Amino acid sequence: MTTALLQTKLYIPQLPATIVARTRLIELLDEGLHQSHKLALISAPAGFGKTTLVIEWTQKSDRPIAWLTLDEGDNDPARFWAYFIAALQTIYEGIGESALTAFQSHRHPPSETLLADIINEIATIPDPSPKNSVSSFSLVLDDFHMITNLQINETLTFLLDNLPPQMRLVLSCRADPNLPLARLRSRGQLTEIRAVDLRFTPDEAAAFLNDVMGLGLSAEEITALDERVEGWIAGLQMAALSMRGRKDVSGFIKSFSGSHRFVLDYLVEEVLDQQSNDIQEFLLRTSILERMTSPLCNAVTDRDDSQVILAQLDQANLFLVHLDDERRWYRYHHLFADLLRSRVEQAQPDLVLALHCRASEWYESAELVEEAVAHAIAGEAFERAATLVEQNAMQMIIDGKHPTVSRWLEALPDELVRARPWLCVYHAWIRYWIGLREQVEECLQNAEQALASTPLPSKGGKQSTKVPIPTETEKTARSEAEGQHIAGYIAAIRASNALSNEKIPRALEMAQRAVELLPEGDYMRSLVGITLGAAHGSRGDVVAAQQAYAEASASAQKCGYRTLGVSATCYLGMAQAKQARLHEALGTYREALELAIGPDGQQLPIAGFPMVKLGDLSREWNDLETASCDLTKGVEACAQWGQADFLADGYVALMRLQMARGNPRGARNTLRKVEDLAQRAKVDHFIICWLDECRLRLWISEGNLAAAVRWAQTSGLRVESELSYHHDLHHINLARVLVAQGMLQPSETYLDEALGLLARLLVASEKAGWIHEEIKILTLQAMALQASGDSEEAIPTLARALTLAEPGGYVRTFIDEGKPMGKMLRQAVAQGIAVGYAGKLLAALEEETEDQSRVIKPTSLPSPVESLSRRELEVLRLLTTHLPSTEIAKELVISTNTVRSHIKRIYSKLNVHSRRDAILRAEEFELL
Repeated sequence: MTTALLQTKLYIPQLPATIVARTRLIELLDEGLHQSHKLALISAPAGFGKTTLVIEWTQKSDRPIAWLTLDEGDNDPARFWAYFIAALQTIYEGIGESALTAFQSHRHPPSETLLADIINEIATIPDPSPKNSVSSFSLVLDDFHMITNLQINETLTFLLDNLPPQMRLVLSCRADPNLPLARLRSRGQLTEIRAVDLRFTPDEAAAFLNDVMGLGLSAEEITALDERVEGWIAGLQMAALSMRGRKDVSGFIKSFSGSHRFVLDYLVEEVLDQQSNDIQEFLLRTSILERMTSPLCNAVTDRDDSQVILAQLDQANLFLVHLDDERRWYRYHHLFADLLRSRVEQAQPDLVLALHCRASEWYESAELVEEAVAHAIAGEAFERAATLVEQNAMQMIIDGKHPTVSRWLEALPDELVRARPWLCVYHAWIRYWIGLREQVEECLQNAEQALASTPLPSKGGKQSTKVPIPTETEKTARSEAEGQHIAGYIAAIRASNALSNEKIPRALEMAQRAVELLPEGDYMRSLVGITLGAAHGSRGDVVAAQQAYAEASASAQKCGYRTLGVSATCYLGMAQAKQARLHEALGTYREALELAIGPDGQQLPIAGFPMVKLGDLSREWNDLETASCDLTKGVEACAQWGQADFLADGYVALMRLQMARGNPRGARNTLRKVEDLAQRAKVDHFIICWLDECRLRLWISEGNLAAAVRWAQTSGLRVESELSYHHDLHHINLARVLVAQGMLQPSETYLDEALGLLARLLVASEKAGWIHEEIKILTLQAMALQASGDSEEAIPTLARALTLAEPGGYVRTFIDEGKPMGKMLRQAVAQGIAVGYAGKLLAALEEETEDQSRVIKPTSLPSPVESLSRRELEVLRLLTTHLPSTEIAKELVISTNTVRSHIKRIYSKLNVHSRRDAILRAEEFELL
């Protein structure tokens, strides 16, 4: 099932026949347009006329305006951006066409990458007039408060940061969005209209009540009513509807008071009581729907005249909004729908459940599975919802929609999930996928318990009524086959989880069991091949690892499992890179990237994995521009894909690049991101090793050896510990710390300990055939020998590393070691050792050294510690408490103006412009 784009969400709703003109607010919106504001924000609680104002403005504007009405379902980034582009196409045909196709197929490169293309397309639209700087067009996002997805907000921030002058964004919402409003405000790029602006003035209230509603109220009555509703337009509207035909208007106004909820309940009753019983029943029963069309309403209300009723409601202006010009699709005003739902839920809760079930059945027949499941859950038809999930979760997970499946499973009762083996399996799989691996085994045990005690229907799609009824023997055979299938999935997931917990024998045992149980061509069987490859690699069996990866890739491609094929091929490339066969790895990664193209020609999000690997190869070869391009796109795609290991791997590669480019601040920011990710999710052991290496390199390069030593002391690693390949990378990191200590204190035993450890590590790596690690170990050995004064051994050791590295074209592995490496390379060239290759490395290192801005040094960093006064440091620390300036003043017993002066000086000395940035900068320099 696929989710089609509803064109009704792209229509600008029509205004009522008569309204109160909001001239002052229209002028405010136009003024922002003339001042080149990037964003217009209309933010106020429900019922303040936000949408009506924007519709009026669109009708009076002489510029093109696109429209998108948002709902809760648009929190799926793919769906949001597909609609976003579709809205743009309503005024500029064909713009972002390739990106729209990608988003609709749910197989697309990262959002920011696609947005960059769209931004470039927008920038080709003829520039606005240089005289008035008015943007060429605007895009309205109505009901933006429905969007809570952080990724969407972050990508929208990227759009705002890079918004071409041709475009302006208009947001209408009930609460401030998670966007950089303060920054836009400080730069004069934000138009704001809030509740205080939207409230009806006395004159506007009088015009509404008397001219629009025709009530003929006196000035005193208008004032009294307006005082009670405080300019709240929806309250004024419902009060006016309730007053129609009343004789004692003054008495009504006098009694019109009380809490917000009470007033709303009272008005709804008064409005509804004026309708016929038939209309009341229709309103209440259809209030559960987010949007309505007559066939859906017929199904929910069990009647056949919904089109007539909808037309009557539209004609009566009874809180109905039509969503298209043909008036086929409608929705209720959000506030009115909330109130109707509240009433029917209180009066007829059982009916509400039945209505949701009818809606679910209609959506299923329309092949809109997500809406079908949502209504089944809302209707507490959990068995029905569970069956729908069982039938559709597999394909949705394969398509990368695991967040939606996860939400479904969380919404279902625990006992129901535990009673259905497939649901337990999906729960375990998703928990593993997102990195919550400590929860996986419990889910798998639940699956086994359910498998032992539950009859097994097929998890496949809906059964055709034309299929003959199976015999008891056939049912038994199907049940046994289904049980074996589930057991195979359990074994496969258990194998992956054991591998992540460094239990290699257990991983191999479970993987082999999964292969025996799963049928040929099964998705999970291909996935098991990747687990086998990783397990063999962890034991140091390079041949078996590469064979398993190659078989998994071939199997996945043969069966059409593109994402698995991409993953397996990338892992094969990583195994080749471990053997220093970098050029072979390049070809393999490129093959993986080609596989990450869907049938529609669009890149799949899994493309982030090979992009990251290609970027890291380019970094190793010192092609930093290419590396930056690939890694930026790759990391964003990995974030979109949602797999914790891929994203963490991308962050580590990006951190390596940032350090190579002399960007310590960027490296620290990336370090924080990957550390946060590792706190939330279980990240692969090898990635943690790579992260530690980056962290240690950063500390040592900045002269913060104490931090590196603390890491070594708390790591639990010992020089004399028994080695195993799974932990060798950690010991290489320990050796790096010892070498750094020995360079500062050569009289101590650090270098002897390092050399002893490195000698053992070298033997282990040679035995495993991991030449990549051999090169790193030999490089550290050479540096340790050089630092100990043993140049006669240091240069031959470096020569061994160069011999192994030259075929692969290694560069950064050597030049990242800085001046000590430069000294040894000069000696190697002087002695005629690998003259061409060593000379190339030396030239790259010297070129980089000449540009001091590319070298990470503690002296290159500003030193705010020395310039901040004691009082400024006190104020800075209080800024982290988020207290306002007045409270900080009370805390320090100084005036508010003095606090503001201190803050101003702090910002200047730290070179920041906001409290948040000041805190981040202070954390960088450990001032807090």
